[in-house]
Amino acid sequence: MSRLLNQKGKIGNLELRNRMVMAPMGDLTANPDGTISDRTIEYYAARAKGGIGLIITGIVRINNTDGTAGPNQISLADDSYIPGFKKLVDEIHKHGAKVFTQIQHSGRQGVAALTGKDYVLAPSPIPSAVMQQPTRELTVEEIHDLVGQFGDCARRSMLAGVDGVEIHGAHGYLINQFLSPFSNKRTDEYGGSFENRMRFLIEIMRDVRAKTENKIPISVRISADEFLSAVGIPMPYIDIAEGIRIAKAIEAEGVEAINVSCGTYESMNMAIEPMSFPQGWRKDFVKAVKNEVNVPVIAVGMFREPKVAEGFLQEGVADFAAFGRALLADSEYANKVLENRDDEINRCISCLFCFDELNKGSQVVCAVNPLTGFECDYPEKEKPSQPKTVAIVGAGPAGVRAAIYLKKMGHNPVLFEESDNIGGQVKIGKNPPKKDYLNWFIEDNEKKLKDLGVDIRFGRKADANTVKEINPDAVLIAVGAKPIIPNIPGVDSGNVYSVEQVLSGEVSIENKTIAVIGSGLTGLEVAELLQLSGNKTIVVEMLDTIAPGAYMQNVMDVKSRLAEDKTEYLTSHKLIAIKDGAIELKNTKTEDISTRPVDAVVLSVGYRPDQAFIDSFKDTAPVVYTIGDADKVSNIGMATRSGFQTAYKI
Repeated sequence: MSRLLNQKGKIGNLELRNRMVMAPMGDLTANPDGTISDRTIEYYAARAKGGIGLIITGIVRINNTDGTAGPNQISLADDSYIPGFKKLVDEIHKHGAKVFTQIQHSGRQGVAALTGKDYVLAPSPIPSAVMQQPTRELTVEEIHDLVGQFGDCARRSMLAGVDGVEIHGAHGYLINQFLSPFSNKRTDEYGGSFENRMRFLIEIMRDVRAKTENKIPISVRISADEFLSAVGIPMPYIDIAEGIRIAKAIEAEGVEAINVSCGTYESMNMAIEPMSFPQGWRKDFVKAVKNEVNVPVIAVGMFREPKVAEGFLQEGVADFAAFGRALLADSEYANKVLENRDDEINRCISCLFCFDELNKGSQVVCAVNPLTGFECDYPEKEKPSQPKTVAIVGAGPAGVRAAIYLKKMGHNPVLFEESDNIGGQVKIGKNPPKKDYLNWFIEDNEKKLKDLGVDIRFGRKADANTVKEINPDAVLIAVGAKPIIPNIPGVDSGNVYSVEQVLSGEVSIENKTIAVIGSGLTGLEVAELLQLSGNKTIVVEMLDTIAPGAYMQNVMDVKSRLAEDKTEYLTSHKLIAIKDGAIELKNTKTEDISTRPVDAVVLSVGYRPDQAFIDSFKDTAPVVYTIGDADKVSNIGMATRSGFQTAYKI
């Protein structure tokens, strides 16, 4: 029996080839002026080729003056954008998928600097707690203008050939700001009562309908629950009861679909979940909406494995399953589902590398799929007439990714790994609480290596002589890095441990007071793991803030689970000595010296490449490359990209 995911579906009069939808995600692939780039086209085309039924674009701005969410955001602000957008639509259609434009205005969650103004606009002059931009209240005349701009953007979308339009009324953007009593404090016809707060969206829907002449279906995306209580913000806000009222009011206006999501920037971890969230956790509130409306419901559910999405459809939770980051991890996801190749899916590990990079202004990327966002840069190549033998030293993320690509291209990679399995730092990185999805990274790559028949030599600590034995044409050094050990008195004491010793289980500490030196994400995760054994942790950080440089969502996630009574944060303090039963610290601001009693010390102060080891391979082949942490210490995403990009040029 065919799965429901594989069956055709309808939104209004539009028939889709299956019930799998590419969820709208900001991609920042456009040209700086908002026009469609080749990068945009290739990114979406890869997912259309991958079998998805419907693609809903990432946020498309309705103007270039006050609604911008980020650099390189797609725009349909005037008619000059239509021809370029049509190229994108035509390419998606060529591969059998349908496409909706998601039209959007950021409101107070925008970036003033990108609009040439010194403020952002909102229903009320209340800045976003996350964006913290000066915020001005919209006038009624400006509201009317914006309504028309949404309609105009929809008209341009239709002229470009899209199959439908989605109005973005979720995630704390402008329409959501009007809908929510948390952000809308107006006292005129656009604020106060439920009907007044709905007015902006209703007027937009009507203008979109009029300007598209009822020729294409309309979807509205909503945050059915803002989940602000999860971050300590009390009611009133949109809870599920209010979300259902919104959905029913939207349905009454004749919308063809409702796309159910949740959260705002303030409750970001509910909208874009970190690794700690289970698949399908959204089921209850999505079903609550579905039970009250008759139009098709599209829903994201943090789907990583098809069986979870299929469950939503089988149980009547939703009519269409929307996949977001899952399609970044594997552009062929839908085809693999359609062909019952679930075990070949490259699963998203929810690491948030994609959003970390977007927040830095980068284009869309993926930690486990280095091609995502770079489809233009790495076109398919013909297999070489003379395959090369490539020695790869180290089976961490960089080495594994390089080996997989080289084997697919017909080369002969030989992967040397000192331990008895792949993964590198991932093998211990998966051991703190709520990091289980990292197991997928290992499992999925183990299967690829096995299916390809890559020559892996486990239990072999490769040196120059070992590598020379296979007479390689190239050598890739992917041994990662070694922990930094500060040169301070007492660092070699018996109660001083590395994060590897704790994470690997080599040492077990219970019911002690432990100083964790370094508050990066690894340090915080180690503190969480230690607390499970009854320990109290003192997290010591030289800089002024906890986890400097780490992505805020992951930091918030871990900190939310660190028990207040068992965690002490000491910022602006430098470890200067380890004594018997104590540590000596210097305040980096006042230079005052203090002593704190502790039973043990765990060092989490970073890594550096083992340069002497790297240098020992310099004459082992005509070309020798360092990749991953051996080249530059970073994260899984940067390591896989390094391995892939280096392998591509061989």
